[in-house]
Amino acid sequence: MSGRPHSGLPLADPQRAEAVDLDALGAQLLQEATERPNGLRTRPVVRGPVQHAVLFALRAGCQLPEHDSPPAATLQVLRGEVVLVAGEERWTVRAGDLLPIPPAGHRVDAVTDAVCLLTISRA
Repeated sequence: MSGRPHSGLPLADPQRAEAVDLDALGAQLLQEATERPNGLRTRPVVRGPVQHAVLFALRAGCQLPEHDSPPAATLQVLRGEVVLVAGEERWTVRAGDLLPIPPAGHRVDAVTDAVCLLTISRA
């Protein structure tokens, strides 16, 4: 297994330190999201026994549907603006912001075209 997705961009492996160009991959995912009816495209960038990181792109007006919260996670916006919604609570998260994800079901709504990094700890 080469550790590289079909696009030729590297997939980070915690056993083999390898940098991932999140800007390039984010631009690619945003383009691919344009071609999908739900306006969403995701790609794992770190997969390990206790840590996962997923890069995702959302087109403006689209959403990452509601789902349960993992034990511990953060949402970092790399491009654009999103709103994380958990029940009645709402957090606006902009490029450069990092938000701990609350331990409740939640969704992410894209205010603008956005690229986000979700980091999950399962320990």
